Amino acid sequence: MSTPDSATPQPPTLESVLRNAWATFHPTQPAPLGWLTHTTAQIQTYLREHPTAPLPHSSTGGDAEELARWRREVWQALREAAATHDIDVDTADRILHAVGLPGLPRRWQVRLTLPVLVEVTATSREDAFDTAETAVETACTDADLEARFEWDGNERDDARPGDLDIAAPEPADLA
Repeated sequence: MSTPDSATPQPPTLESVLRNAWATFHPTQPAPLGWLTHTTAQIQTYLREHPTAPLPHSSTGGDAEELARWRREVWQALREAAATHDIDVDTADRILHAVGLPGLPRRWQVRLTLPVLVEVTATSREDAFDTAETAVETACTDADLEARFEWDGNERDDARPGDLDIAAPEPADLA
């Protein structure tokens, strides 16, 4: 005769979650020696040192609250472990992904190569490129983006002269 408790599936152990996370992302490679034991111990130590107060159970949604608390604790434990370099950030992200949690926020440096067509008024090809580059830098700076521009003259693709711009002001060096 089975009891209600024996019919309820037990949650996976932390070790099994970590083992499955490794196998998911490295199916052909064995985990490094001691990785599973060390990572499990680090997470358990963190959870012991940073206990959270239990959430009050309500008659509805108690399991959902417990699950939400567990998810938050796992995410916070891995964030803290990664912040203190007890676990590699990429490994922490893989574990979070394996258990359906969002990844850790990271700063990214992104290099974009964009074809941007800017129409400017200039007196020479070089002046046209310089004016266009300044306009793009100003636009990004005004957008409050931390951007560093690496203008490379070899990537100046094309500049075609157009009609006379009669609305342009006179050059300052005419006098």
